[in-house]
Amino acid sequence: MTLFAEMHAGHTKNNNIYIKGNDMRTSSLKLGLLLAVLGFSVNASAEDRVVDIWNCTVADGKTIADVHAANGKWVKYMNANVEGGDIYSYVLTPIVGKRGVFVYADSYPNLASWTAGQALEGDDLTAINAELDEVADCSENTLHNSKPS
Repeated sequence: MTLFAEMHAGHTKNNNIYIKGNDMRTSSLKLGLLLAVLGFSVNASAEDRVVDIWNCTVADGKTIADVHAANGKWVKYMNANVEGGDIYSYVLTPIVGKRGVFVYADSYPNLASWTAGQALEGDDLTAINAELDEVADCSENTLHNSKPS
């Protein structure tokens, strides 16, 4: 297992690392949407941030409202348990294009904050991750450095 895969142990389902699928056409659209969301965020700053992108589909029998509810619990937990907080999470849904797909864009103030989040353990986080697993099937993630222009 690579170091990257080991660091994502908190984002696993049945001890398998998620590998999320996506095609190049939607990748560009999603990246553009992410940049727009981050650019218009009230909490946006003129500093570099680390952004973890997860490509997902809504699980059968679940809704995007279920995704938002579970993700809200996750971001609240992360901010309460990672020193310094300042972690934001966005659920990006298509305006045009394939329905039922979405992107989590988790924004951290720096790589140390992201790493600290990956190292968290505990029953509360396990329950939150189980709820995330129930509402979405995520098959791929990438970690990015974002720099304002």
